[in-house]
Amino acid sequence: MQTGSTEWVEENREMLSSRAVAYLNVDVSVVGPVFRPSASPQLDELLEETTKLVQDPDNSSQTLYDSWVKSNISPLIERLGSGGSDFLAFVQHVGIPSTDMVFGEGPDYPVYHTLYDDFVWMEKFGDPGFRRHVAAASIWGLMALRLADEEIIPFNYMPYTVELEAYTKVVENEVRGTVVSCSPLHNAVRALRESATKVNGERKELQRQLLSMQLKKDSLKIRALNDRLMQAERAFTSREGLSKQEWFKHLVYGSSEQNDWESASYPGIANAIASARSNNTRESWECVQREIHRVARAITQASVVLSGSLT
Repeated sequence: MQTGSTEWVEENREMLSSRAVAYLNVDVSVVGPVFRPSASPQLDELLEETTKLVQDPDNSSQTLYDSWVKSNISPLIERLGSGGSDFLAFVQHVGIPSTDMVFGEGPDYPVYHTLYDDFVWMEKFGDPGFRRHVAAASIWGLMALRLADEEIIPFNYMPYTVELEAYTKVVENEVRGTVVSCSPLHNAVRALRESATKVNGERKELQRQLLSMQLKKDSLKIRALNDRLMQAERAFTSREGLSKQEWFKHLVYGSSEQNDWESASYPGIANAIASARSNNTRESWECVQREIHRVARAITQASVVLSGSLT
């Protein structure tokens, strides 16, 4: 856990919860040639669109997006469940959509946290000409500009539904043959998909009205939509936090209970399944079912917030 950023987030939690649109993290910007981003799913589209505007630092004949897609990295965009950087408190404690980006081929590089990790090494070996640093700064700047300047926040929650559907299938496979049912999760994710489809339609219509001057930029309709886009991520958090890890509030993305540096999807469910497999009692599998209901309620709450049913 990163102490400095954690303390800052805790001290400013109320302000961040009500006003923060997104957090853009750059921990180690360049350690190699391959672009490797991580993000909350609603930022996937914005991240991809931004890389199409940035020149590949190693091949001026193509965009960074082109080289990124050709890199055969899977998944193309990773998630922010691990505890390895300053985004942890923003995502897992408050529920703020975030990104983290790095140019590199692996988690580390030879001089990481050594006396040789300096300007001279970077200039001679890490990034001669600092072209990749320019690309990283360009991505960060363009994303920040759009997030701060566009009338409607450029979030798309459809990738979130795709992710949650995939995670639910994984859970379903892990509990097959037990008394546990994943129906609550399936129903909740289906509702979120419907809300994401609805809000995307609303966004397109409001953008059309803005372009045709039928709607003013300070319209309350735009403010209401932006509030929903911001607050939907917060709905994935729980005040009580994860069992035995109460500080971690996010029920979809979190650190593994066994390893803080590893990412876990549906961390509360994953921890409960690990315990149930170890104990193999009826009570332990009932605990898994309770965690499934808990996550399903959070996803349902997110769909309600996103659709505007609370307003």
